[in-house]
Amino acid sequence: MNYEYLQSLKSNHLAIQLLNADNFAMIAGFFYHAFKSTATQSLKESEILTKLDDYLYALNEGYEEPKFPKSAKSYLDDFTHQNSSYLRKYYGYESDEPIYELTPDIEKLLTWLNGLQKQEFVATESKLKIIMTLLKELEFETNLSDEERIESLKAEKQEIDKKIKAIKNRQDLRFDERKIKEQFMQIQKNSSELLSDFREIEHNFRTLNQEAKRAIAKTEGAKGEVLDKIFEIEDSIRESNQGQSFYAFWDFLMDTRQIEHLDELLKNLYYIPQIESMDSERKIENLKYNLLSGGEKSHKVLAKLIEQLRRFIDDKMWIENRRILELAQSIEQKAMKLKDNPPTIREFFSIDDVKITVESIASKRLFVPSKKEEFSHEVKEEIIEVNLDKLYNQVYVDEAILKQNIKKMLQQKSQFRLKELNDFFPIKKGVSELIVYIKLAKNMSNAYVEESRDTILIEDEYGNKKRVIMDRIVFVQG
Repeated sequence: MNYEYLQSLKSNHLAIQLLNADNFAMIAGFFYHAFKSTATQSLKESEILTKLDDYLYALNEGYEEPKFPKSAKSYLDDFTHQNSSYLRKYYGYESDEPIYELTPDIEKLLTWLNGLQKQEFVATESKLKIIMTLLKELEFETNLSDEERIESLKAEKQEIDKKIKAIKNRQDLRFDERKIKEQFMQIQKNSSELLSDFREIEHNFRTLNQEAKRAIAKTEGAKGEVLDKIFEIEDSIRESNQGQSFYAFWDFLMDTRQIEHLDELLKNLYYIPQIESMDSERKIENLKYNLLSGGEKSHKVLAKLIEQLRRFIDDKMWIENRRILELAQSIEQKAMKLKDNPPTIREFFSIDDVKITVESIASKRLFVPSKKEEFSHEVKEEIIEVNLDKLYNQVYVDEAILKQNIKKMLQQKSQFRLKELNDFFPIKKGVSELIVYIKLAKNMSNAYVEESRDTILIEDEYGNKKRVIMDRIVFVQG
């Protein structure tokens, strides 16, 4: 950090601009109250205006003249102004009402401000353990030979055996109150930082998405040039360190076994009395849903690259089709003019041929007398047998039964894939039944389609088995 960098940071960084703002305490306090205290990622305009109006009323109470005289809407417009973009304002797919969320810079500022508060004690032991664990894992996976790795695992096994022996001898190895609080404080800190990281990840992905839009807008050449550019941007996202880390994180969330285990750990966390008293509002309990929500938003930003590609191709096709229609329309207009005023000369139009056409007498066919047909007055009736079994044996798929299968699975699991549903309720009516499942998923609010692929083994009404490779369909509890 040199002098020039710090000067530029002071002039351009949103977090420092907010620190220097006259209403810093009001703005930062409201952002923490509206978003961070409730672990809320986004708010609709009606919701944030209600919260801001109540917040301003509480601040102005007790003063003869209001300390913050402007309306909630005026302050909200200031928060999203071009020169002070503390909040990101955008429109979702579900409604026309604007949605607001914190920008990555303000998210970092609030996390830093929260860390300035005086703590009951500093969790030095748990932090050191985390550092030691990471160092050991890094050394184990990089520097050690196979023999040293085996010895290390044996040493860990001996430590585990000692703990098992101590538990059998009824030695008390459980955490005391200090260690429980220290561990929970570290969980709170890491969870908050992880949710804050989604802002920056989504912002970086959105920046790359904007580069794709600019490439589409500036390109006037062939479609192949823009397609190459878009695929290059998408590959750079997926192959970058951040992209690889995000997709590994997303695969973890999509693992039903792992996410159900996480949900169980979070629920059991509040059976500990010390933690129940430290976090009476149970903010960490909904961590699974917050991670899914934040990860899905970042994932959708990447999906917009494909959407931009599709729109570009559609626009090009529309322009080409429009040109064809214009040519066809001009031909029709000329034909209508010639209909009322036909040309008087015989050769009014000519098309150059590729070769000279020569017609000679020898090229014409010789005369062939026509044959006389003899008709019989007898009409013979021919009986044709048609097999109508297939007409009466059509495949019928009952949607009500398939909906009931989905409900039964949702009662047992909070999240599952169509492939898992097929394991419990095998598809017996072939592709027809599979298509009905896809139709139901498209019309359900608690189901969505991922880009990942699943291989599903289905069976038709004749017992023939088929292997279908299709996009992954996931059902979640509403």
